[in-house]
Amino acid sequence: MLKHLRKLGLTKNELVVIAFLMVSFITGLVLKISDFRKPDTFSYTESDKKFEEQIKKSFEELERQRKSDEIIERTKLIRTYADSLIAEKDRNSSSKEKLPIGTKININSALQSDLELLPGIGKVTAERIIEYRETKGRFKRPEEIMKVKGIGEKKFEKIREFIVTE
Repeated sequence: MLKHLRKLGLTKNELVVIAFLMVSFITGLVLKISDFRKPDTFSYTESDKKFEEQIKKSFEELERQRKSDEIIERTKLIRTYADSLIAEKDRNSSSKEKLPIGTKININSALQSDLELLPGIGKVTAERIIEYRETKGRFKRPEEIMKVKGIGEKKFEKIREFIVTE
């Protein structure tokens, strides 16, 4: 083989360089194939696990938020529907007892059944009045009853003469 390389017209120094390169190349191949020295590697598994946990938590939080929003929307729809049913019942109810003129009901201490005697006040609204006074405190003035959901100015005008806050 040396003869063939000399026919190419290469000098002795050039042949030494080519021989060195060939030996280096062959040594590199042997080391690569034999896996003599493993390169330093970084394990991505720990950071991958953390990333996957964060992604999973994010999606779980989004799912909880979506379910929470759905529950709130359903609750609003149910309340609206219940209010409309109660209003319809109140309009159609002729069997409801009427309070005699001059009768006063203390909205700070009245029972649910007493509150239901008020014109336009049904079971749900009476429950809301009781819930409001238990969570927000006693009513200071009769007008504060309008803060209860389901009691607007019209309904307040109907019950104004029958309520007190003593």
